[in-house]
Amino acid sequence: MDKQLKEFFFAEQEQGRLKFETFPEYTDRLGQSVALFPSGDLPDPIFDLLETSNYISFAHGLKLGLRLKQWAEG
Repeated sequence: MDKQLKEFFFAEQEQGRLKFETFPEYTDRLGQSVALFPSGDLPDPIFDLLETSNYISFAHGLKLGLRLKQWAEG
């Protein structure tokens, strides 16, 4: 299931249906994070943490949505 969720997560990003950059708070926080590093690039561990947290948020939202759908139908 985890592999399928990750594939779905990346597919949603690639197809433009999941754009974190459209949320001003996300863009602001990302800008603040990048500003902490003089090179302007996030180090790999920080980038990986960001990507993982985005995936966890997506997975949680998807699972919550499915539970809400079951509850509403039940």
